[in-house]
Amino acid sequence: MVENYDIVIVGAGLIGASLALDLAQRSSLKIGVFERGAPLEISDGVEASNQRVVALGRPAISVLKRVGVFDLLTPNQAYPYHQMTVWDENSNGELSFNADSIGQTELGYMVDALACTKALQTNILAGLHDNLSFSFGADLQGMALSQNGAEVILADESIKARVVIGADGANSWVRRQAKIFANRLDYKQNGVVAKIKTSESHRDCAWQRFLSTGPIAALPLKDNFSSIVWSLDSVSASEVVSLSDREFKSALSSAFDYRLGNVLEVSERQIFPLLSQRADSYSAPSVVLVGDAAHSIHPLAGQGANLGFKDLDCLSDLLTSSKRGDVGSLALASHYERKRRRDNEQTDWLMSALNATFQSRLPLLLALRGVGMNAINSQEWLMSLLAQQASGTLKESELT
Repeated sequence: MVENYDIVIVGAGLIGASLALDLAQRSSLKIGVFERGAPLEISDGVEASNQRVVALGRPAISVLKRVGVFDLLTPNQAYPYHQMTVWDENSNGELSFNADSIGQTELGYMVDALACTKALQTNILAGLHDNLSFSFGADLQGMALSQNGAEVILADESIKARVVIGADGANSWVRRQAKIFANRLDYKQNGVVAKIKTSESHRDCAWQRFLSTGPIAALPLKDNFSSIVWSLDSVSASEVVSLSDREFKSALSSAFDYRLGNVLEVSERQIFPLLSQRADSYSAPSVVLVGDAAHSIHPLAGQGANLGFKDLDCLSDLLTSSKRGDVGSLALASHYERKRRRDNEQTDWLMSALNATFQSRLPLLLALRGVGMNAINSQEWLMSLLAQQASGTLKESELT
């Protein structure tokens, strides 16, 4: 059996599911979503054990509102933050900016990625859009590409599409099938994540301190909990994960310079490798890549998911404004890549440069970065730009 689609999206995670719902409600295009895994099933215990959250700015939140998911998230699953404070262990440098400087009530939201993905998949499974079909547990076996379309081979059927969109993460099957090479940079670091509760209020502020061993961040959550991300070399990360709860709480309190007081509660710790990756191209004949399938970056400023949402917003605009016969065209794919590659690569470069700079122990550089941070902090217009960057509202034209 052969089924025809205008668009096939491989991957029903945060980006793929959002893109599918957005396209389905903005167009009459026939869309199929194919996900290798089963739909997420989240019990209260599983959700509570999920330590990783994503800091989403206004463009990402706008997409989630547009597809009818954001308002389904509870305050435990999407918590607004108003301010960000960054300081350096090895100098007196400090930056602090807030949403007031850009006339907003918040810089963004700390969103439980697991809960948000579950809500998106639930909307897909609800069958709210006649032009959107789905297959979870899909047995994807191969793909044949041409300028005239793509054929995706599954165990029990063949699917034809004008374009296949790879939204299937950093180890993208679609990218490999399209023979698109991805350059990977291993930072030789791991991120240690956990949820904590502190004796002092986080004041709806995201806190980040640059340590000699790597940055550590506390992202504010409801009821004075925070989600921490601690970047360490692989050996140190393993040592931190193996600490007793008492030792870990003491190490965290000290790492945050006691600005949040003492750490009172701590969850189970989780660990993941820190990598960045860039696909040589965001497209091949009848294939387009979005999100981590096209690029992934160091989580230093929490911009990875935001870049993915910007990708899907741009691609959705292009697809919904095009003629049906043009959705798989080389011209559309090239236009998408021109609009998104510069922003993605600039952010990747900046995160890598900041990570390297703040790990340096050269005395002159230590002094200069403290002076530089304080000089930036004294300039309102620069702090406003940082606030716009954090909220996802900074336009590229303002950087040049």
